[in-house]
Amino acid sequence: MSAPTIARLTDIVRLCHRAEAIAARGREWYDSDPDLEVPKLAADSVVLKLGEAVRRLPEGFLDERQGDPTWRRAIGMRHRIAHEHDAVDDDIVWLVISRHARELRATIERLLDAQDGTPRPHDPT
Repeated sequence: MSAPTIARLTDIVRLCHRAEAIAARGREWYDSDPDLEVPKLAADSVVLKLGEAVRRLPEGFLDERQGDPTWRRAIGMRHRIAHEHDAVDDDIVWLVISRHARELRATIERLLDAQDGTPRPHDPT
């Protein structure tokens, strides 16, 4: 794996941690602030950045992982938030930050561990 790919994967892990931190505040917090929807906007922003970081991975890297729809779904969510923001489902965004980000992070950490042979500390949740 090339150094730029490793750097991009590391950035995705960082963004997944941010998504998880937002989710850790709880669904009640996420649904609070009905006027400005700041928590939802924060989640949208992280999901958008996450999808963009995945989109910028080399096409060959993504092609090798065609059997795992997680990668393409992240890109799809990015497109939905960026271009069809009026059609964004808050429940789906919540699912992304509360579950899918953790799963993607764990997948990437396993890839990075296999790449350099150095196990990283993983979140057991």
